[in-house]
Amino acid sequence: MVREEMLKLVKSNLKLDTEDYDLLILDWIQEAISFCNLRPEDLPELLEPFIRKKVKAIIDYETAKGTGYQQDISSIKEGDGSITYATGGSNSRDGIYGLSDADKSVLRRFRRLRGYD
Repeated sequence: MVREEMLKLVKSNLKLDTEDYDLLILDWIQEAISFCNLRPEDLPELLEPFIRKKVKAIIDYETAKGTGYQQDISSIKEGDGSITYATGGSNSRDGIYGLSDADKSVLRRFRRLRGYD
């Protein structure tokens, strides 16, 4: 499967009719290809659920919180005025936009050694 086929498959499964998220989907396809050391024309179809879920998580996150940068707040104390920010986890901004440990464990199943075809 090539990138364009994966793009069409993800868009059809997410029911996206516009081209608004094409760049985002292609970025995540490239991220998966890079992490797994795959050739772009040898993209396994089994990667589609991973890419679809990552794109859906980003779309949902941007719908709820907007596209601007906002730090996620973990807790607020009122007594002495303390605010704790969330720095990790799958629901934080870094977990949504980046590769979390859970994402890497999913992608390791498809990983190839460099130099071997």
